[in-house]
Amino acid sequence: MPQVVEEIAAAISINQVNYAVMMITPDNIEDFIVGFLFSESLIDHAHDVHDIEFAPHPLGLNINIKLSNRCMHTLAVKQRSLKGTSGCGICGSQALEYAFPDIAELASSTPYTIAQPQQFKQALKRHQVKAQASGALHAAFWLDQNNQVLACREDIGRHNALDKIIGVIKKQKCSNKELTQHALLVTSRCSAELIQKAVKIAVPTLISLASPSTLAIRLAEQYKLNLIHIPKRDDLIYYPAKQPSISQRITTNDL
Repeated sequence: MPQVVEEIAAAISINQVNYAVMMITPDNIEDFIVGFLFSESLIDHAHDVHDIEFAPHPLGLNINIKLSNRCMHTLAVKQRSLKGTSGCGICGSQALEYAFPDIAELASSTPYTIAQPQQFKQALKRHQVKAQASGALHAAFWLDQNNQVLACREDIGRHNALDKIIGVIKKQKCSNKELTQHALLVTSRCSAELIQKAVKIAVPTLISLASPSTLAIRLAEQYKLNLIHIPKRDDLIYYPAKQPSISQRITTNDL
């Protein structure tokens, strides 16, 4: 009988102020916190997180994060912006603008190469220890230019798995130049949010074992992210990063 995967509610507070509740697999939580805060544009570096305090709760886990003063200023500005535009609630167009924030596009790069994609995909499974036991976890990988796995993180949430890998990268203090030959890989469905996370961390290639959505493809093109899909049996499908025309750019007016 397969093992049942663990899931908990993590209540995240920043300097004792409630921020979010996330459903996570309670592994590599510090990696998750650093990656999550970076993806939320609240920190730039791992050292912006001064301390992480954990307090068990009958319903899950309370996590209080102490951030630098500079990051607390960023948080305060973000919260004022939300309050100032909300009125009786954030209007549709404003909500969409938050869903599609301004993110700097990547520099043009050579597409990542995988010599034997099906064998490569099979080799990834040995890193997915918990998924093998439960069959219920997503995984995200950080790969070097030789298809070697630098890190693997698993989570019940596909966004969480990628945030954990982003946390690993930020803690390693890798420069954008170092990351230009690297790639990220996700075992889950590739949606727009995963594209945004990959672009923010400045890794030029995202590989997915599941088909990307149409919006994910459009965003990848907009941000010059090399997007690769490894199907179950067929060869690689490349979505080459290219500069889209103005009419192709994703704006809130498109939606």
